[in-house]
Amino acid sequence: MRLSEKIMQGKTAEAGCSSGAIINSADRRVTAKAVSGTGQFAIVAPGGMMYIPRPQEEAVMIAGDIEPLCLGVKMLRNDYHIEPGEVVLFSGGGASITLKNDGTIHLDGDVYINDVRWEAE
Repeated sequence: MRLSEKIMQGKTAEAGCSSGAIINSADRRVTAKAVSGTGQFAIVAPGGMMYIPRPQEEAVMIAGDIEPLCLGVKMLRNDYHIEPGEVVLFSGGGASITLKNDGTIHLDGDVYINDVRWEAE
């Protein structure tokens, strides 16, 4: 039985939640493999934000009313050393935006504004 079918069987939190490794991802879906099988899941993200998880990341999946959902990937480490209340957005290429508790914004990477590279003076 596929993981997505097994998750859809139960609607309780205990039976309807699983985790597994992402095999591949594209557009708005991921394929993940867990102990109970392999399945496809729609990616869920906060409003106004989109992302595509990388293969091999460990994801959390849950049964949805219409289709199984990938809620996100587990944060296995804190490479950005953020404190409670802070937010970091990062890419696989090393670019990041960090919103700090003191009101500052830290940018790492090349910054482009309207497709023009910004240079600090």
